[in-house]
Amino acid sequence: MLKSTIICPVCGGSINVQYDDKVNRCEYCANPVLGPSQSRDCVNHLGTLAKATCAVCGDLICEDCMDRRAGDYGGKLFTVVNCTKRTCVAESEWARPINEDYEKLINMDWADKSDNFILRVTGFGAVIMMVFELIFILTMLYIQYFTPYGVASSVSFFLFPGDAIIVMGFVVVGMNIVGNLLGAILLQTSLQVHLHGRQLGAGIALMILIIVEALYLLYRGIFFNLSAYPNPPVVQILFSAFLFATILIFVGALMAISNGVKKRKQLKKAGEKLGLSM
Repeated sequence: MLKSTIICPVCGGSINVQYDDKVNRCEYCANPVLGPSQSRDCVNHLGTLAKATCAVCGDLICEDCMDRRAGDYGGKLFTVVNCTKRTCVAESEWARPINEDYEKLINMDWADKSDNFILRVTGFGAVIMMVFELIFILTMLYIQYFTPYGVASSVSFFLFPGDAIIVMGFVVVGMNIVGNLLGAILLQTSLQVHLHGRQLGAGIALMILIIVEALYLLYRGIFFNLSAYPNPPVVQILFSAFLFATILIFVGALMAISNGVKKRKQLKKAGEKLGLSM
């Protein structure tokens, strides 16, 4: 046993060296780190420089000894590498084996920049929509309770004094809670538009959601009779913010659908070329 430490190259954590000639595991990120005097040769082929470390047992292995698999984490693929020992392969059976030719054909690095742009555009638009919904509900409460235009001033009561104020409060809050819920769904969906497998579906869902959001805002505008509100700049500012957010989300959704269709075609062509069932 050595009483020394080494720094993990992945997370920067301090690793207590337990084995001088074997792999040591980082206790923070579980990354395998070679021992100070460990041989860099493949465990099965002495004299052949190892290219990877088995993710299960920690043995050093060369290209010929690798069992490479693709795992899915949050819609993005990452590579799992382990040796060909039966126990190590069994630990990685949850990930699919990698077909080298297929992986080359479905490489989607071409979409990285556009996917990041789509994520930023739709995410920013969805955040603006959430802020808009919050400001909208506060504005409606202000109009109804603190201006002569509101129900608190125009209706004294329906059945008993004060009931009009209570009813309108529930109506305003209830209707705008639905609007905030739509905004939250928009934001959650916008976070899916850069994931390869979900991009097309997320783009279509965003298009549908933004149409529903627009129709619901139109309904609320008619219900609260905002077109007759005597202070037009307030309505214009609200409309401008909503329009800006809608344009961002709409453009991002169109780009996501476009990229999603291209990726579907790429996967289909790759499967057809290699005779794989998709």
